[in-house]
Amino acid sequence: MDATIPGLMTSFFGNAGQRCLAGQTLIIVGENDAFYKDFMEKVTDRAKNIVVGYGLDESVQMGPVRDAKKKESILNYIETGIKEGATLRLDGRKAKEIKGGYPDTCFLGPTIMENVERQMRVVRKEIFGPTMGVMRVKTLDEAIEICNESPYHNGHAIFTSNGKCARQFQYDCISGNVGINIGIVAPMAFFPFSGMAGSFLGILHTQGKEAIRFFTESKVCIHRWL
Repeated sequence: MDATIPGLMTSFFGNAGQRCLAGQTLIIVGENDAFYKDFMEKVTDRAKNIVVGYGLDESVQMGPVRDAKKKESILNYIETGIKEGATLRLDGRKAKEIKGGYPDTCFLGPTIMENVERQMRVVRKEIFGPTMGVMRVKTLDEAIEICNESPYHNGHAIFTSNGKCARQFQYDCISGNVGINIGIVAPMAFFPFSGMAGSFLGILHTQGKEAIRFFTESKVCIHRWL
């Protein structure tokens, strides 16, 4: 289990949630309460000890959000989640410490919300902030159903040691980018950036061969020799 936590931390908080492939919702499958408790304790401990500060400082693990307006938007989402019934396991609305003594104008700490439900705005909307919404389901089928009912189908990841579950997730999850035990699911420039549904506009994906097609003029030459 420990091996999965760095990947989760990178996915949810490593970039302050400000990339379209950053995770936002964590679905834990199964009814093992002991596992859930132990797992969440470890995730929360890692999250609350993330170093927040100037993003180009190599000792810092999470930088600021885009601007003060973006911070306000993220805070509004967290407040909405609480009003809709989510509970705060880790409250990052005010960063406990900002390395370098910078003002907190654009800084937030990691926030973890439990008891999140599939109809909540913190699940249905893209927050683009350092938040993690956690929900529990009984089966992988239910988890995949939740993934597929989202209007956004950019990136989804599963952490498992079960090959059957990994294969089912790979084929049944409607997503442009699927990760198996990988938090950020398009880390290589030569892979296409394959968004789907509300996470894709246009006719070509970026990166990889499709990017070359986008920036290349194709010449058609028809020959007939007599």
